[in-house]
Amino acid sequence: MNTAELWFTIGNALILPFWGMLFFIPQSKASIWVFERSKVSPLHLLALIYAITVIPALLSNPEGLAALARPTLEGVKGLLGSDAGAAAGWIHYLCFDLFVGVAVWKSARDRKHGFFWVSPVLGLVLMFGPLGWLTYEVISRWVQWRRV
Repeated sequence: MNTAELWFTIGNALILPFWGMLFFIPQSKASIWVFERSKVSPLHLLALIYAITVIPALLSNPEGLAALARPTLEGVKGLLGSDAGAAAGWIHYLCFDLFVGVAVWKSARDRKHGFFWVSPVLGLVLMFGPLGWLTYEVISRWVQWRRV
C-alpha cells in the first residue's frame, strides 16, 4: 500500500463514526460534545490529513500549482490523475461534505427540526454534498413556513 492509498483508507475509516453520530445519535451528549464543544473536531483531523496528502501531491506535480492558478478541465484532470492527487481530492470531498453535514446538523438543532427527516437528508449530504444541502434548505424552509 502506497502513502496515498494509506491516507485514503485512513480518511474513509475516520469519517464513518462521525457520520454515524450525525445519523443515529444526533441529539446525544456525545454528538453535541464532538461537533460543538471539543477543541479538536473531526474536521480539524480531516483538514490535517488533507494537508498531508495535498502538499506532496502538489510538490510532485510542478504543473499542479499552475493548474490551480488558472484552472482548466484538463489541468484539474491532471491534478486528480495520480494516486496522490486522487487521495487528496477524495479527502477534500470527505472534509467538506462533513463540514456541510455538521452545518445542516447545527441548523436543524437551532431550528428545532425533527431528525426523523433530517437524518436521511444527511445521507444525501454525505453522498452528494451540495445536493443534500440544497434539499435540506428547501425542506427546512417549507417546514418553517408550515409552522407559521
